Amino acid sequence: MKRIVVILLLALSATAWADGVGEGKYAPDFDKKATVASGKKFKIKSLRGKWVVMTIGASWCKPCRKEWPAWDKLAAQYKGKVTFIAVNIDNDHAKATSFLKKLKIKNLKVVFSPQDKTNTADAYLGGDDPKFPTTFVINPSGVIKHVHQEYHDGDADKLSAKLDDLLSAQ
Repeated sequence: MKRIVVILLLALSATAWADGVGEGKYAPDFDKKATVASGKKFKIKSLRGKWVVMTIGASWCKPCRKEWPAWDKLAAQYKGKVTFIAVNIDNDHAKATSFLKKLKIKNLKVVFSPQDKTNTADAYLGGDDPKFPTTFVINPSGVIKHVHQEYHDGDADKLSAKLDDLLSAQ
């Protein structure tokens, strides 16, 4: 069974959004600034062949404080089937790390991608008023199959149902 990796991305540029980043499009790779906790560079292409759930957020994002722990629980539930990634766009690495410790994130793979006008996270959300957090479900071929913006109570159940549908359809 193929793995599902869901990557959540936030803060995308208007140009990229206008160019069609969204459902049915290939997930763009990250710029040189994106790293995992160890400092190693992160490339979305490294997850090809897996389902991915990716979310983008930051310490200042109030809905992220609820979504990331909810996605962390889903990541444990879908372990071995879906890879969950949280992209943190804080410019202050220490603030981002403190935020994650407070949330007690254990199952999400965390990617740090400081926010500026050239980072890839900005390429996903687009517009002058991006919605935070934004979650992207990416299939093993690298195609975005689902986009979910913001977070409200009950969204974890909705994402779980969507993942079940996508996994059963393969």
